[in-house]
Amino acid sequence: MRATIKDIANDTGLSVTTVSLVLNGKAYKIPDETKKRIMESAGKLNYRPNQLAVSLVKKRSKTIGLIIPDIGNVFYAHMVKGIEECCRQYGKTLILCNTNDLHERDIEYIHLLADQGVGGIIYVMSRKCDEAAGRKSVRLLEQLQMPFVLLDRFLTETDCSEVILDHEMGGYLAARHLAELGHKRIACVTGPQNLADSARRLKGYARALREFHIPFDENLVYEGDYTMECGARAVTALMEHQFTAIFACNDLSAFGVCRQLAGYRKMVPGDISVVGYDDALYAEMMAVPLTTVRQPVYEMGVESVKQLISQIKGKKAEKSHTVFEPELIIRSSTVGVGQEWSV
Repeated sequence: MRATIKDIANDTGLSVTTVSLVLNGKAYKIPDETKKRIMESAGKLNYRPNQLAVSLVKKRSKTIGLIIPDIGNVFYAHMVKGIEECCRQYGKTLILCNTNDLHERDIEYIHLLADQGVGGIIYVMSRKCDEAAGRKSVRLLEQLQMPFVLLDRFLTETDCSEVILDHEMGGYLAARHLAELGHKRIACVTGPQNLADSARRLKGYARALREFHIPFDENLVYEGDYTMECGARAVTALMEHQFTAIFACNDLSAFGVCRQLAGYRKMVPGDISVVGYDDALYAEMMAVPLTTVRQPVYEMGVESVKQLISQIKGKKAEKSHTVFEPELIIRSSTVGVGQEWSV
């Protein structure tokens, strides 16, 4: 069993009060020899403080909760790495909650983390979380008086601390690159349109088309769900329409696009150019390295921790909104129209 303050008191023959004062750094009038006896006993018994009990006394936990949609997605795995490493720098312990992209689990984990006495929550909303569901989650966090930061996915009508990417610019960079290569029939595989980030990527795509005087064709837009399977389904649906390029709104669906194009004996980029979004680890390692829009997810994770720590320390006079800029990473999956290409 775990050693307690009472065990140390019994071992040293001192009172529980004396032991408690020493272990909590409040032994101002206790002799050094007594302090030494207590610390030696604590070491011998492998004593470790009960952090939950400490947090109840201090009204503030050293633990941070993280609600994430899918830890199996390398995009989120890289984000979690940044969060965890930054938490360690601040002396915080991280509790990770994986929702499998279900909003009801978002709510369950908010309650669970509050019951555990965490100091604050970093919240990445699930894919099933539309504006109404997202506002429900935010209201719950506010009712619980829980410091929190929205990371990556966000709401358009809620005033709270956020760390996000300029997704409209990301969509614009992707479509502009294809247009600059001479493509006029550019398909787009979106994410769920109930998500603000997906809607803004599509908005950026449309802006680039307008800039290059390319008509917006609804037949070339396929609403997906950020999965590899949706990328494959999109190609099947789009094959009845003429196109020379595809912008997939995340790398996982771009991977599905490339694999399905191969099934139709279409070469990437010889027949169809493909642009993804995220710059996930595997993007550079694909058979044809993927041109993609990079999100600085590690840095975004670090910033979310810093914002949350600031809130926990009471510096929350105004909400903080940090917007990171995307970057186009050009690799081998895109070429100009009519340009010769070889493996």
